[in-house]
Amino acid sequence: MTGQHRRPRGRAGGPSAAGMARRQFAADPWMSVGLALLVGLVALLLTAVPRGLTDVQSRQLVQEVDGLSAIQRDVIGQWGRSVVFPTLAVLGSGELVGLEQDEYDAQLEDPWRPFREGGERVRAEQPEPLRSALGEPQMIARLQPEVATRPAEETGFREVTYSRAVDPDLRQHVELVEGEWPELTLEAGLRDDLPGSGAGSGIETGEVDVVLSRDAADRLLLEVGDEVAGAMVLSGVYEPRDPDDPRWQHVDNGATLGVIPDPDRGDTAYATAFLSPDNRGSTGQPASVRMRLWYPVVPDAITGSTDQVQLLRSQLTGFVAQQHELADATTVPDSSGPQVPVFTTELSSTLTRIVAQQRASASLLAVVAAGPLGVALAVAGLGARLVVHRRRPALALTLARGAAPQQLRRLVAVEGLALGVPAALLGHLAATLLLPGPTPWWQWLVTGAVAVVPALALAASLEDASLLQGRSDLSGRSTSRWRWVLEVAVLALAAVSTWRLLDRGTRGGDDSDSGIDLLAAATPVLLALAACVVALRVYPLPLAALTRALRGRATLTPFLGAARALRDPGGGLVPALAVVLGTTIALVSAVLLSTVTRGAEVAAWESNGAPIRVSGPALTDGLREQLLAVDGVRHVTGLATGSASSALVVDGQRTSVRVWLVEPELADLQREAPVTPLPRDVFAEGDPPAVVTLGGTTVDPDAGSVSLGRLGTVSVTGHLDQLPGAQVPSGVVVSRDRWAAAHPDTPPARIVLVDTRRGPTSTRSSLASPRRWTGSAWSPRSRSASTASAAHR
Repeated sequence: MTGQHRRPRGRAGGPSAAGMARRQFAADPWMSVGLALLVGLVALLLTAVPRGLTDVQSRQLVQEVDGLSAIQRDVIGQWGRSVVFPTLAVLGSGELVGLEQDEYDAQLEDPWRPFREGGERVRAEQPEPLRSALGEPQMIARLQPEVATRPAEETGFREVTYSRAVDPDLRQHVELVEGEWPELTLEAGLRDDLPGSGAGSGIETGEVDVVLSRDAADRLLLEVGDEVAGAMVLSGVYEPRDPDDPRWQHVDNGATLGVIPDPDRGDTAYATAFLSPDNRGSTGQPASVRMRLWYPVVPDAITGSTDQVQLLRSQLTGFVAQQHELADATTVPDSSGPQVPVFTTELSSTLTRIVAQQRASASLLAVVAAGPLGVALAVAGLGARLVVHRRRPALALTLARGAAPQQLRRLVAVEGLALGVPAALLGHLAATLLLPGPTPWWQWLVTGAVAVVPALALAASLEDASLLQGRSDLSGRSTSRWRWVLEVAVLALAAVSTWRLLDRGTRGGDDSDSGIDLLAAATPVLLALAACVVALRVYPLPLAALTRALRGRATLTPFLGAARALRDPGGGLVPALAVVLGTTIALVSAVLLSTVTRGAEVAAWESNGAPIRVSGPALTDGLREQLLAVDGVRHVTGLATGSASSALVVDGQRTSVRVWLVEPELADLQREAPVTPLPRDVFAEGDPPAVVTLGGTTVDPDAGSVSLGRLGTVSVTGHLDQLPGAQVPSGVVVSRDRWAAAHPDTPPARIVLVDTRRGPTSTRSSLASPRRWTGSAWSPRSRSASTASAAHR
């Protein structure tokens, strides 16, 4: 080739690859821009949905954990120890107990220092997220035994039992409203028996100073200076700074006076009398002390994602199973060995339930999201094919002028990266701005995978090097040797995934350790893909038969349409998959919406039993009239406990059951409710009386004779899994009128169900928002009803 025929290079010659790509994009930019917008939207959704799910799960974790009592929630350690020295000051020197002088001085200032440091050290040794979930350790010591005394007759109590306790942090949680803080005093006559008593420690002897809560002092008619019990004298009265602080659940009878009523013998009161915080747990003589150290659980400190909750559960289980040494004999002077508490908590079972709930919701979301994700990928493939199709003449001309197919693929791949990477990054950043929070590393991998989709789709759309249009009659035989392999693989994967999913129950497999059930999420997509493969293989057969049938007809148009569809199909696997998945999404969404709505409605009704549930006050005739007088109230009925333990005798076999009393208005209230109504036979007046069994209480239909307490022989007319509004595991339902005829002392109903629906034509959407009333003030519903109602709304 001579110089004049050699192809010029560089800027002075023909256009560069970048210039050609720029001109092609400028000539027809809208399809490329649409592809970039699709990538950005997919990146936004794939980043926002997991973050939103994590936020919801975190809120659920906080709500569930906060709903537990402090005793159930916190990690509690208990152990016993003997206290010989009520204060190290009586020793005068640390040499008598083997303490270094600096340690001795530190414990003189804070006798609880070894336990504080040990508790903090144990917490610091735990891995995350358990370390952040455990708050600062708190402790209390109770001297054994408790002291019982008979109070003044004016108090109305038969006996008062005082628990002598030491709270190192008492001053931080209470406010002294009368008297003085207790001084470190010892019982008279006991100081001479202490080791080192001649050291001149200056500890006063005589009556031991204690403080009581305002409620206990007022109800026990005690004033500052009065003798409390034995050698204890009241030096001060305090009030809790925050009576609702969960800490008081660990300090029994510390905020208020505890009372156990006994109509026969008289009420018994229980109070906690606090000694000086400088006391080590003794009033002078060696004492047995029951120690309690607990870690308040802080659910806000961790994210509520399933993997985090599962990890916290496993760490918490390991923490409780292990032994943790708070202090050894070298730091606690009068200990014979290390101080090792036994830790317990009921939080593990709650976390197990939360993990199961989160896994179910995440798996359901994955199943629903798999369809839109498949549609988005299919649309991206179609968009890339359309971009290449619109540039086919220019690409074919480029090939004719000597460009290699690999060069074109690299060119369109680079263009795809130029479109996908900025779009995916913008979508990811937009999601982080909409839903602030931590960004796990795998979300960046997902964004990176979405960013390369346009490049892969554009490169794969260049089917052959010639880029020439050609007829390809569709038949049962494949023109590609890989098509059969891929189709068989898709069918095999769909069959195996369906088999494994349906056979999971019989295998006894437990996939609760994974956050999302990937098998359940992938199976619907694989089934849709398999259906598309089968349809594309089968539909040419009836279409060919139709073409042969139309060939002999006089009209040409039907034949040409059928022949064109057979010989040059405009679709394929990708558009068919997009249509199938799109239709599936619509159907699944409709079914899922109705299922969730119905489930929320049923859960709310089963929990409350009526649109409004009132608990606490007795349902008297006056209260019933007042409620019925309220505008909008249609029915008022009550649930009462007739007997906590009544004899149910079936063919001579005796069982103790709880009897629940119902009124005829309950049947009217439940007539249109989404719950199983009570049989009308319960309120029939004939003999024998009809009853309904509940939950775990069952009676064989073929039983010969059934009797219930004073009612005598009864007839079992049905069975309910639960009584809406009562939520009891077992029992028997009886008509209140029939029970009252045999039991004149029938107690009044303490659970009142109020129906506020407007009429028979009212929609059930208004029934899934029941309210609960306790005492004289409206309060939130139980967690189950509240969750169901929120899901419904």
